[in-house]
Amino acid sequence: MKSITPKRLSLLAMFIALQIVLSKFLMLQLAPSVRLSIDSVPILLAGLWFGPLAGALVGTLSDFLGTLLFPTAGAYFPPLTVAFLLIGLTAGILSRVVKVKQPLLRIALIVIPAEIVGSYLFKSFALSFLVGAPFSVLLAARALPVAIVMIVNTVLVALLNRTLGEKALRDPAQGKKISSSDSSLLDTMTYDEAMDYIHHVTWRGSRLGLERTSELLERIGNPQRKLKFVHVAGTNGKGSTGAMIAKTLTLAGYRTGLYISPFINRFNERMQLNGEPISDELLAEITAFVRPHAEAMADHPTEFELITVIAFEYFLRSKADIVVLEVGMGGELDSTNVIGTPELAVITNIGLDHTRELGPTITDIAKAKAGIIKPDGDVLIYDQNPEADEVFANACLSRGARFHITDHNRISNVSASLEALSFDCIPYGAMTCGLVGTYQAKNAAVAITALELLQQKGWNMTEQHIRDGLRSVRWPARFELLQQNPIFIADGGHNPQGIAAVAESLKKHFPARKITFLIGIMADKDIPQMIEQLAPLAQEFITVTPDNPRALSADVLAGMLVERGLAATSRGSVEEGVRLAIERAGTDGIVCALGSLYLLGDVRALLGAQ
Repeated sequence: MKSITPKRLSLLAMFIALQIVLSKFLMLQLAPSVRLSIDSVPILLAGLWFGPLAGALVGTLSDFLGTLLFPTAGAYFPPLTVAFLLIGLTAGILSRVVKVKQPLLRIALIVIPAEIVGSYLFKSFALSFLVGAPFSVLLAARALPVAIVMIVNTVLVALLNRTLGEKALRDPAQGKKISSSDSSLLDTMTYDEAMDYIHHVTWRGSRLGLERTSELLERIGNPQRKLKFVHVAGTNGKGSTGAMIAKTLTLAGYRTGLYISPFINRFNERMQLNGEPISDELLAEITAFVRPHAEAMADHPTEFELITVIAFEYFLRSKADIVVLEVGMGGELDSTNVIGTPELAVITNIGLDHTRELGPTITDIAKAKAGIIKPDGDVLIYDQNPEADEVFANACLSRGARFHITDHNRISNVSASLEALSFDCIPYGAMTCGLVGTYQAKNAAVAITALELLQQKGWNMTEQHIRDGLRSVRWPARFELLQQNPIFIADGGHNPQGIAAVAESLKKHFPARKITFLIGIMADKDIPQMIEQLAPLAQEFITVTPDNPRALSADVLAGMLVERGLAATSRGSVEEGVRLAIERAGTDGIVCALGSLYLLGDVRALLGAQ
């Protein structure tokens, strides 16, 4: 296991040796069953710093080896070993659950219960058999000495944690600090356990703000400070634009990270290196490393905050040269915005989405996205609404950032098949893109401009790298052809602006053709506007409910469509919806699935897309 480093093992060995010395040579024996000793301090520190299994291990081995190396009268008595085990185990468990911020109080709430469980109660119970005295008598005789020891040990552990913890817990190999509640030394997680923890219902949902993410990153050594980023925000197009940039950087020979939100088919897609998702094993390992740090916080991070921190740690461990980092929602208060000034900030097309969180106007949305603009940085925007452009320009001016705007006029002669998008781009001439929606031409202009700006900052890419990157890029559920006969298109359009772009592509690819739409939508979207964009193209709507708590019921959506005079049928599952859509379209028809990326993951899986 990678988390077991030589330094951590040496610390555990030191704790074991120190406990043996303290218990055998530095203690005051007041009676056969009563003594004063600080021998549990190393065990408490092991539990505090490295978690319950490490604490239990140090407690067990120290007593066993101490008895073996320095035998006293009588045979080895295992119940006394269990007492030391319980001290370390209890301290380790409490280090995870005690979330008090005041340092001395937190240490007291860990040390005192551990001493009561192990040193006082269980050791008294064990001694009652060893010395033949009643349990109640031993409790009375040992109460005062144990109380004194608890106070002394609390002070010692607090002092040692404060003075030595930072140095002792720093891993020189990885350059990060392990916080006082880290159990990753010996604790492991399976992939399923990691998923259960990340998706725990208690911290689902969104709570905008950077405080929790910053605190958790500080606890694990701030991996984001050792990475370089292209930070991508926007309402539509940020996934496609980021994919083009990442693919080109990879082809140019850079170890390129990509962080996306949400995933399509499998969670691991959210964090990738050179186009390959994180492995199950590494995801579980990093989650096990991050978990105790998160649990030690008074305010537990949200699901997205956990994922973002795990991703930063993954990219650091993977030695990524650069990370294309996609914003989750907004910009200013999004968890990804804990990074410093990136190599480049990119703001793609924006529209009215997430208005409840970000505000009701384009200006409000633009101000939220502008939050990723950092001092002395380079900022590239998608040329769009003049009102939004002004917000971005003013933000750059106030923060001393360099403002760049995409020239969409350099793109011309756009044509598309279901295999590739073709266009001319000044000064390169004819180019192709593996993303075939006609709206991708403008995203390609943003990506090309971004890559040129990176070239100017010293990132070594040739024109051929840019050509090959755009030609070979693939991005699931972006006007993606899933099958023929009938033609089955999947697109992640999930707001009025995105739906309008899909509708325009459908009209250009299939002029004068009617479409069977398989649709599932989140309840918080502007559904009337989305319906209005699709209605002129629709032969029929098949409605389903995406697998998400925010999803609008298929029956309710079908009712809204029927009220507008449109043909609509609801189905109880995505599988039933796919089957009916294919049936209604016929072999020479067209099906388009859209409305939610959560829906499209299931659709792609049902149709065997990789």
